[in-house]
Parts: sequence; structure tokens; C-alpha cells
Amino acid sequence: MKLPVIFATLLFGFLSFSQEKTYTKSELDSMSLEDSFSNKGLINSVQKDTTSFKIIENVPVYKGCEKEKGNTAKKNCMSLKIAELFKQHFNTTLPEDSKVPSGKTRIFLSFHVDKDGSIVDSIARGPDKYLENEALRVLKFIPKLIPGFQKGEPVKVPYSLPLIVMIENKNDTKINFTYPVFRGCDESKTNEELKKCSQEKIKNFIKMSFDTGKADVALPLEKSTKFQLDFIINKKGKVEQVNAKANHRAIAIEAIKVAKRIPKFKKPGTSNGKAVEVPYSLLMTIYF
Repeated sequence: MKLPVIFATLLFGFLSFSQEKTYTKSELDSMSLEDSFSNKGLINSVQKDTTSFKIIENVPVYKGCEKEKGNTAKKNCMSLKIAELFKQHFNTTLPEDSKVPSGKTRIFLSFHVDKDGSIVDSIARGPDKYLENEALRVLKFIPKLIPGFQKGEPVKVPYSLPLIVMIENKNDTKINFTYPVFRGCDESKTNEELKKCSQEKIKNFIKMSFDTGKADVALPLEKSTKFQLDFIINKKGKVEQVNAKANHRAIAIEAIKVAKRIPKFKKPGTSNGKAVEVPYSLLMTIYF
């Protein structure tokens, strides 16, 4: 009998990232971010010397994703690796002259993986130049990839992604922030202690609630799978706007079901004493 073991990293209010396999509460279908970029006029249609991620025989491979089986798994692994890269390097504190308010903001990125695996033609669109330049700066940390191949030949491949980033502007009125308080956590504790307690409670809830049997059935040849949950703790302390990213539809459905069952928080997040919405992003690996 396989024993379920779950390891999780909770990224509080920082980055929500999705590419290719993104599932939402109401629509559990794959979403092509390349198309969404084109619709917004942020990138041109696929050029003659490029091959779309949707039709390429062998997708570009990020360092550390070589052992993943199949294009979908390799693309999902690359998405998670880039998300982790931005979490580590992106500076969310705005310069003093920025007019962008604190809170959640979206930055659109596009680039190409060239025939030699290097990142080229990078474009960023955001609410101000600082955030655009910061996103482009972090893109430079992406290591050289194994290039994509079509009919045995290396090809140039377009890649696009939206970033949802929690930023801080020290000049605006969003100060004195307090974290949402999960049931069983002592409100009298410090902000950092509350944060740690709530995070542990959420991780334990996911661990106890996730049906690993469904993962075993969906992926019979695998021993583990990864998924990402993005959701909002609203002003009433309830979980809403749940999204899941996974390499299998069944995993995403189960992840969303579990997230929707997270109990109402004892106290929502606050800023200057007023309740505020707080985004969470949760990356997990399940062993089954």
C-alpha cells in the first residue's frame, strides 16, 4: 500500500504563475497563453522561423526538467521553475517616485527560446517602466535551455506568460498589514508568528484532505505529481477565485476541491485596521 506523503512550499502573497495547463473553478480546460498575448497585441503572430509550443515535437527543456516524461510534463516543470526564479529574484518594493499602488498587479512577458537554447526577444508590459525592467532583469537569470526540436532540427520557440505580483509602495497608505488568522492560531502572537501558524495550518489541511488515490489512478506510471494552487482570502476570511495548475485534469480538479473546503479564516488580512483581500500561491508535490 502506498503511503501518501506531501511536501509543500507556501508562497504568501507574492507570485501567481501559469502557463499552458491552467485550470479554473468554472473551466477546467487548457489555456494557451500565447493566444491571450496575441489577443492583447503584446506579441505578433508566430513567425515563419518559429514553432508554437502547441505543435512542436520536442519542447524546450529547462535545467532540472530533463527527466520529466512527455511535452506536457516538461512544459509544466518549466513553468514551475520560472515561477520559483521570479519568487527568488523579483524585487517587489517600488522606487519612491512610482505611482503604482501597493497590492496585486499583472505583468505580461513574452520571449523566444532560440535555436541554441538562449532566451531572446524579451518583451514586458506592466503598469510602469520599473516593473517591466525588473521582470526583464529576472528573465536574464533563466539558464540556457535545451532548445526545441521539430523534425530533428532545433527551432525557435515563442513563450509567453502572465505574472501576478504583490508589490509594495512605501509612499501609499497601505501600511500596518496583518496576515489572515487561521483557526487555531493565537491572535495575540506577532505578525510573523501568525503568518507561520496560518501557513502550517493550510499545509496540514491540504495534506489531510487531498485524495492521493485519485492521483494514483490518474498517473499509474508515476510516483509523484506537482500542482500549483492560487486563491484569494477575501475580506470575510473565505477562500475564493481558486485556480489550479497541474499536469493532469484529475489532479487540478482535486486540488480545487480541497482548496474550496479550506475553512473560513478566524480573521481576514487587514491594512490600517481594514479588511483586505490577500492572494496566496501554493506549490505542492504529492508522492503516492
